[in-house]
Amino acid sequence: VLLNLLGNAIKFSEEGTVSLNVRLLKIEKGCAHLDFRITDTGIGIPQEDLDHIFDAFRQAGQHTFSKYGGAGLGLSIVKQIVNRMGGKISVQSKVNQGTQFALSLKFKVGQEKIKSPEIKTEPSDRDLARLNVLVFEDNPLNQWLIKKRLKNWGCTFFVTEHASEGMSILAREQIHLVFMDLHMPVVDGYEITRRIRASKDASFSQVPIIALTADFSASDREKAAQNGITDYILKPYTPGELLEKLTTYGFPGTGKSKKTNENQYGESGTGKQGQMYSANLTGMLEDCMGEVEMLEELISLFKGNVLEFIGKAKMHLKNRDHEQLQFSAHKMKSGLAMIQAEHLLNLVKEIQQQCKTSRDFQRLQILFDEFVQEYPLVEFALDKELTRLKKENP
Repeated sequence: VLLNLLGNAIKFSEEGTVSLNVRLLKIEKGCAHLDFRITDTGIGIPQEDLDHIFDAFRQAGQHTFSKYGGAGLGLSIVKQIVNRMGGKISVQSKVNQGTQFALSLKFKVGQEKIKSPEIKTEPSDRDLARLNVLVFEDNPLNQWLIKKRLKNWGCTFFVTEHASEGMSILAREQIHLVFMDLHMPVVDGYEITRRIRASKDASFSQVPIIALTADFSASDREKAAQNGITDYILKPYTPGELLEKLTTYGFPGTGKSKKTNENQYGESGTGKQGQMYSANLTGMLEDCMGEVEMLEELISLFKGNVLEFIGKAKMHLKNRDHEQLQFSAHKMKSGLAMIQAEHLLNLVKEIQQQCKTSRDFQRLQILFDEFVQEYPLVEFALDKELTRLKKENP
C-alpha cells in the first residue's frame, strides 16, 4: 500500500517534496494503532476526480492521463487491502498544491524480543573480514548501501565510478572480488571488464566480476558472458543475495565451476518452455513476511496491471501512439520482473525498444499478440504455485 501511494506521489510531483510520516496513536488491548500520512506538493486532484478516486476502473482527467498515464497502480485495490486489514484510508487534495493520503491501521504488539538475523559464515575459510572487494558504482545511493553492507561484514572495500581509478586499485591491492555496475556514464561496465580481462597481470585478470544491473535480458547475458563477466545480481538486491555472491566467489577454490557459470547465462535443463511457463513465488512470499494473503493481494494487483496493460496497449496500437505504448510497456516491466516471467518481460522490453527506434507497428503488433497468447499460461502457473503455497502455509 505504501509503495503504491508513494509511487503515485512521486509520479505526480515534478518538483517539491514527497513525505511519509508515521506516528503511534495509542497501544490498546495488545494492538498498536498507527497513523500514516503520505504528502506531496504535486499537481493535486480535481474535485470531480477526488469524489471517485477509490472507485474501480476510474481514470484521472484527460489532461492528466495524456501526460502522466492515468491514476497509477489502482487506488481501488489499495483501499480494498486497507479495508481487509481493518483500517481506513482517506484523501485530501487541492489542484496545483498537492495531495495527502491518510491511513489508520492497527497491528498486534509482539511479545517476544525480536532477534537480529544472524549471518552464517564459516569462520575458517569463509571469514568475510579477509575479503578485499572493489565496487564500480556511480549512483550515490547504491554506493552508500553497498558500503554499509560490506562494512558490517568486516570486508575491506574500495568504491569508485572511474575506470582508471579502479584499474589502479586492482594493480596495487589484492582484490578478491569485483562488483561491476554495467551502466555508468563515462566508461561502462562491459568496457572496464574487457580491460581487466585483457591485462597481462594474472593476479587480477582472473578476478571474479559480478555485474550489478537493473535490467538483464537474454542478449545482455550473452554479452556479459562474452566480455568475461562471471555472474550478476539484479538491482535492487537483498543483503542475502550480496552475501551469497561474496561467499561463492570471494574465496579461492570455492567459486562455481565453469559449467555452472555457463548454465547461469544459458537455458536450464528443463528447456525454454519449462522456464517460460513456470513460476516460483517463494522469494516473494519471504518478502511478504510469510503471509500468503499478502502475497495473494500482490498477485491480484499484478493481474490487474496486466489487464490494464493489454487494454491500453491495444488502444495505443490502434491509434499508432508509440509514446503512450512505450510508457505502458515500461510500467509493466517491474511486475513481470517481480514474478520472474522472463519471456514476457523480454517481450515488453522489445516493445519499449521498438517504440524508441524503428516504430514498426507491424512488428509491435506481432510482439503484442505474442504477449496476449502467452500470458494466460503464465497466469495458470502463478495460480498453481499460489495454490501450492497455500497448502504448505495454512
